[in-house]
Amino acid sequence: MAFDKAKYDIEYMKENRSQFKVDLKKDEKEELDALLQKKGLKKVEFVRWAMKKLKDETPEK
Repeated sequence: MAFDKAKYDIEYMKENRSQFKVDLKKDEKEELDALLQKKGLKKVEFVRWAMKKLKDETPEK
């Protein structure tokens, strides 16, 4: 059987990735998009930055 890259990619995504979806008001989304563009950040970079910031600010119990 020949290697099926498309099938492999789908399986890899299922096993190693997960989507984070959120509903924002239109004006909030536009503001976020503008801020990300101004800072040169991708959405995933922003989420990772926010997670790090939360971890740094949250005391361990």
